[in-house]
Amino acid sequence: MKLRDKQKRVSNDIKQEDKKAVINLIDTPSSALNESNTCSFNIKQEDTKNDSSLLQQDDRFEEGKDYFYRCDICSQRMPNLKSVLQHRKSIHNISRFNHRIIKDVNTEPDMHDPNFYCRSCKVIYKDRDKYRYHLRHVHFMVLKTILKSKSPRSTIVPDPNDPSLHCRACDHTYAQKSSYKKHCQYKHGMTSVKFGTAKSKPDGIVDTYCKICDVRLASKQSYKSHLFVIHKVDWRLNQQKSKDIAPDVDDPNFYCCACERKLANRYSFRTHLKLIHFIYQSAPKETSVEPDTDDPNNNCRACEKNYASKAIYWMHLRLVHHMALPPLKRNVNLGRQPDPNDSHHYCSVCKKSYETREKYRMHCRHVHRMILGHQSISNPNAIIDINHPSLYCAQCEHFYSTKEYFKKHLRRVHSI
Repeated sequence: MKLRDKQKRVSNDIKQEDKKAVINLIDTPSSALNESNTCSFNIKQEDTKNDSSLLQQDDRFEEGKDYFYRCDICSQRMPNLKSVLQHRKSIHNISRFNHRIIKDVNTEPDMHDPNFYCRSCKVIYKDRDKYRYHLRHVHFMVLKTILKSKSPRSTIVPDPNDPSLHCRACDHTYAQKSSYKKHCQYKHGMTSVKFGTAKSKPDGIVDTYCKICDVRLASKQSYKSHLFVIHKVDWRLNQQKSKDIAPDVDDPNFYCCACERKLANRYSFRTHLKLIHFIYQSAPKETSVEPDTDDPNNNCRACEKNYASKAIYWMHLRLVHHMALPPLKRNVNLGRQPDPNDSHHYCSVCKKSYETREKYRMHCRHVHRMILGHQSISNPNAIIDINHPSLYCAQCEHFYSTKEYFKKHLRRVHSI
């Protein structure tokens, strides 16, 4: 019930509300509430010029909580499920359609249950997506978005010896045993995984977790690229510094003394020297003149020869002069990163434009090793209203034709 005080008027827009209506005021800043000493009313001051900020207050999570209850029709926050059901029945004239599903309305489900068990409905769900869908649509819970880029925090641990090669943490089955075991080792950080044949690890990498970025990479190659591009660390050069031993390129037994590893044949030995130690085929006798790697004319003053491009010139320096040079495409502005949401699809690091957004973001992933979300997300800081009347996704800046497509998009792209 709203009242007006005709005697006292305030310059701001002020609403006077009966004490009974205070129950509906949740998460209102204390600065916006004033208590009057002369009358028994609570006065809430609102800035009517900024209605959007008031709407966004309902989407904030309380400290230490990853969910809250809300009516799916009017988006009003409620303290529990029972309040939502009573509100829907009294205000919107909607009876409890899910009374057969919910066994105990007073018991709150655990959204982090590792077995996806709803203790309120006494039902186990197949995977996390189905369980979260149930919590949103049956229990009217608004759940905090799970960040996929972070390292897995689930209490579910896969069994590396599972004969079905099924990872119960990721709900995925692998075709090969070696792929499954590598997934357990690098994705879930299980260092105790035993492979069928013991293989030496010349790179010394047993875990792909980056403590600085709090990200676990899916493979060793991705981890090495991440170290090189993001942190400017070349694991190959670090390995050579720690050993300080140069392999013998003409070893008759194909034995690498730096890695303490014997290769099967000459081809695999040569390949190992190229990839691990930057050592190529035998070079002619050294001269007193050293080539200049940054020669503008791509001229090798040791061999007195010009080359058509810098790439061919550097290949000559690697093959003939045994010079350890990083790849050219990774040798430019290692400390800078492009803007993956650039509206002109322009890479400020490589000074190159791309025709489509998809090709540009693919360039950011593969060349600059950037960890990006879904390609449709153009405004990642926007707040998504799952009950938007126009079925509009604020992060993707896109309208959807039906509610079914909109909900499917939120579930698949944003895990909502």
